[in-house]
Amino acid sequence: MGENPMAVARFQIYRSVDSAVTWRFLSANNRSLGQAASLFSDAETCSRALVELRERLTEMSASTARETASQLWSWRVRLAGADLAVSSRRYQRRVQAQYACRSFLDLVAGSRIADLPRVVHF
Repeated sequence: MGENPMAVARFQIYRSVDSAVTWRFLSANNRSLGQAASLFSDAETCSRALVELRERLTEMSASTARETASQLWSWRVRLAGADLAVSSRRYQRRVQAQYACRSFLDLVAGSRIADLPRVVHF
C-alpha cells in the first residue's frame, strides 16, 4: 500500500471571510498547531511569509503568555520584534503551551516548504 500524502504536517493557505489571506500549520491528523500572526493581502505575499518563517527558524524567539481575562496560556514566535506565528488554541498550563510551541517549531523545521499549497476558500 502507498503512503497517504496527506498524513504529514503541512501548511495550508486560505482566504478568510473578509477576503484576506492567511496560513495555518496542520498536524498529520488535521489539527491546527499554529497560524499566522497577521493577515496578508494575497496568496503570493502569504507564501513569501511562509518561506521566511521556514528559512529563518533558527533566528526566531518563542514565548508564552497568560491571557488576563481567560487565564489560559498561548505561545508566539517572533522575528526582529514582529510576531510571525501564534498558537491556534489556548492551554490550561504553561508547560502545555511550551510543549506545543516546541512541537510546532520542530514540525515546521521538518516540513517541505517547496510544496506550498493552493489557497483554500472557507
